Amino acid sequence: MSGLEGPFGALLTLAAVIVFWLSAVNARDRARELARNFCKRQHWQLLDQTVALRSLRPVRTGDGLRWQRRYRFDFSPEGTGRRSGELTLMGRRLVRVWGELDDGGRLIEPE
Repeated sequence: MSGLEGPFGALLTLAAVIVFWLSAVNARDRARELARNFCKRQHWQLLDQTVALRSLRPVRTGDGLRWQRRYRFDFSPEGTGRRSGELTLMGRRLVRVWGELDDGGRLIEPE
């Protein structure tokens, strides 16, 4: 046996899954807060008060390996209609957030 088989390996795997799950929950909460603040600055209404994970991938940075998460959210600029936005987190740091404009363009922060 290699040492990772049996109860110790199962506990180690369970601990890794729990840590990853907690990281995902915290990142989703952070994304929701950032989307809400972005919409508030633009005087838009964040719809459904939620964000949805669009992609997750590991990215090598100067600080080591980080999870890059992209989240999609919906908002309404005038109280009717629905538009899409997206934000990208690198770990807990906001990389970019954008929302669709009337003319088909995007309002992007930071620019």
